[in-house]
Amino acid sequence: MDLKQKQDFQEEVEIFLDQYQIHDLFDYLLKELLIDRPDEPIDYLISKLQTKRRRRLFLIGGIGSRRRQIARELSSRFQIEKIFLLDHLKAEVKKSGKHGSSIQKAWNTGSYIPDNIILDIMMPHIEELEKKGSSYILEGFPRTRVQGLALQRAGVIPDRLVLMVPTESEIRAGVIERMNELVPVKQDNQNNIFERAIQEFSYHANGIRSAYNTQVYEISASGETSVLSSQIFRVFLAKGRSKAPRKPPKVIILGPPGSGRSSLATALANSYGLTFVSTLQLLRDQVNRKTETGRNVSAIINTGERVPDYIMTELVRSRLKEPDCRINGWVLDGYPKTIEQARSLREFKIIPSHVLFLECADAMVYERVEQRRLDPITGVYYNVMNLPEDEGIRSRVVFMNEDHHENVKKRLANYKEHYVKIHAEYSGHVTNIKADLDFQAVVDIARDVIESSIHPDND
Repeated sequence: MDLKQKQDFQEEVEIFLDQYQIHDLFDYLLKELLIDRPDEPIDYLISKLQTKRRRRLFLIGGIGSRRRQIARELSSRFQIEKIFLLDHLKAEVKKSGKHGSSIQKAWNTGSYIPDNIILDIMMPHIEELEKKGSSYILEGFPRTRVQGLALQRAGVIPDRLVLMVPTESEIRAGVIERMNELVPVKQDNQNNIFERAIQEFSYHANGIRSAYNTQVYEISASGETSVLSSQIFRVFLAKGRSKAPRKPPKVIILGPPGSGRSSLATALANSYGLTFVSTLQLLRDQVNRKTETGRNVSAIINTGERVPDYIMTELVRSRLKEPDCRINGWVLDGYPKTIEQARSLREFKIIPSHVLFLECADAMVYERVEQRRLDPITGVYYNVMNLPEDEGIRSRVVFMNEDHHENVKKRLANYKEHYVKIHAEYSGHVTNIKADLDFQAVVDIARDVIESSIHPDND
């Protein structure tokens, strides 16, 4: 087996492991094995593989965060069981249980209910669902570090934990609503209750962050309820960070003409030592070398028409298989442009780690393209209003035929035609970025996305 065959074999193995999430599967089985420590581990593992995997979703937050309403909606959307803390506390008070008076006293003063009481009430309900192997959403619990650690000791580890953080005014509104509902006699010291609620939430939220560390997905509780619900739904739906060994990033950058793809690709390539692959440069190389492919595509490039898929796919496939792309990772500018091209890449086992879509309004597309000029020697674009002082560059920059208004209109129409399908094809890898932001802000957002997966310490 020569070096190329070894590299191909290694790549095929890595693709198989990623495709079927083998690293994550082993991580899950090992965790379950260590938590339950069965007498017959082989039979236990076989049973786990044959059983649908349980999901535990925790939604917590300060009073006034509307977590209860959102949890009810998410329970319905996911078709899973729900455990609402307040329901069980109300039931304890209503039946005058052993903790009823302590719970009512805490409500009257706006204080947190002691941990031992919360655990005594909630754990039996959780243990019942755990025994059944049910998936469930847990709302309002755990509220403190002590409660979180108690769940962890019991082997109850969330797949997702969302912490909703309300503003002080939202906490105040929530306290008033809760007291009207739960406190039979109006309290004279409402300001003290407000302050206590704010302080206790801040203190215990830090405790939750400490107990769960990077498992916490923290979001602002401000905004429309429907928007918050959709945001949390996406968090619960998303895959967690893989336990697979970190590999060099493989980044695709897509967007309409003039959205800044090439500039962003260059910035990311410089930041992480990635190989920058430009489809336009691949085509120009063919033209400059006067290959048969170059002769075929020369006229197409100048009219703004789309180069046939079979030509582009082969050029890109060959380039991404080169050693520098295999070893360093790559950032691919402006490809795939069609769903057929995207599926061809998948057939060739070329799977990106990130797909960044740059969003840009049509008016800005036309404005940017009309103002840009290309240095044919370096392949760098410059804005005509901000050309470098170098007279050599100034004298040779050109306005590309493909950037004429009618050609841009065609390219923009092609982009819009295929955008939705390509976006769906790469679902799970996609991040949308507003291209009208300051360029450095665009770069920072892209870097945050990439660094979240290449630095193990962030897990």
